[in-house]
Amino acid sequence: MKSKDILSRVFEITRDPRDGLLFLKEFQSLSPESFAILYADSETIFESSEALFSDLKLLYQLDLYPFVVLEEDSFQYLKVFFPLEQLNPNPSDEKSLGFSYEIINREKPLRESVKASIQRKKIPILLWNDETEKLESVLDRCRAVLESTKIIFVSIDGPLKDPVSSKVKSIIQMDNNVPLPNGLSMSENQKEFLQLSEVLLSKIEDPKFSIVLTSPFTLLTELFTVKGSGTLVKRKNQIHKYETPDGVDMKRLFFLIEESFGKKLRPEFFQTKYDVLFLEESYRACAWMQKTEFGYLLSKFAVNGVARGAGVGRDIWDQILENCSPLFWRSKPDNTINKWYMSIAQGIEKDESWYYYWLGVERSMIPGIIQLLKSQPEDFLSK
Repeated sequence: MKSKDILSRVFEITRDPRDGLLFLKEFQSLSPESFAILYADSETIFESSEALFSDLKLLYQLDLYPFVVLEEDSFQYLKVFFPLEQLNPNPSDEKSLGFSYEIINREKPLRESVKASIQRKKIPILLWNDETEKLESVLDRCRAVLESTKIIFVSIDGPLKDPVSSKVKSIIQMDNNVPLPNGLSMSENQKEFLQLSEVLLSKIEDPKFSIVLTSPFTLLTELFTVKGSGTLVKRKNQIHKYETPDGVDMKRLFFLIEESFGKKLRPEFFQTKYDVLFLEESYRACAWMQKTEFGYLLSKFAVNGVARGAGVGRDIWDQILENCSPLFWRSKPDNTINKWYMSIAQGIEKDESWYYYWLGVERSMIPGIIQLLKSQPEDFLSK
């Protein structure tokens, strides 16, 4: 299957080509051994291995090699399921799922072994048992050595769901412990996932690190869409407020804005100043605010593509609402965020060039606000 056909298949499954390409580019920019760590328990392997391995096959064809951790019991099943893989992998053979794997020798240096396995185009698999080493210890050690920021916990029970709405609980931000809604019922695998999340996040300070619980039937959707398909647990996003450029890396800030909008800023914008800046500590999102006679103008609301699924933009928006009122802004008609803006704005006016929004303003101020928004210069160069 050609690369274009593989991508088409992935995007057919995820129904999200635009974000899919963004995540693919991000994954391919990483060192291959750092892409992701994937753990699946024996029950999941026994009951849904075909679905899981089908997605692994597509990742393999995209030259993405997750580091897979399995219980030793699973390997006996794998040897039956993959009778030809170890000796003579043949993607066209009907008994093969189309990719090769290699069992990592625990006695050898992990990073070198995984890199060598990937260079041979084999998915590295590590076998473990609970009597030798606890799961959290295995995953934490492997994460540190491979410098991976993503652990995927695959379970037949799937992600956590809200007890009232039955919707997937997509993001949980942990501070000192994992906050859970009242009345939530969980399987043993889901409880194990949450305990594992608390243990790992209590010792890992990297704000980019996350651990996600997903179903073996939706692995690609979890990886290649902003919305995802599982329950992602991460550290609470740290948002800082600045009123001067002191302590801000302006070069990184301007890069974030350009990357998020996919356009180059005009030279004149580099000379402008903000009155308030909300900035995520890893420069993954920001809000550039200017104070006017009518209230606060949201000049730039930038969230890089990969951070959109981590709740960073929502956290910055909460800071804006808490600190900056009245509030108004504008957006190009083709901006994909307009649907959300319309759902939260107090009012909107449109012309062929812009959509104008406001929130928390008196009716008498609206004409002046719209005129001010219309008078703002275009900050980006034409593509």
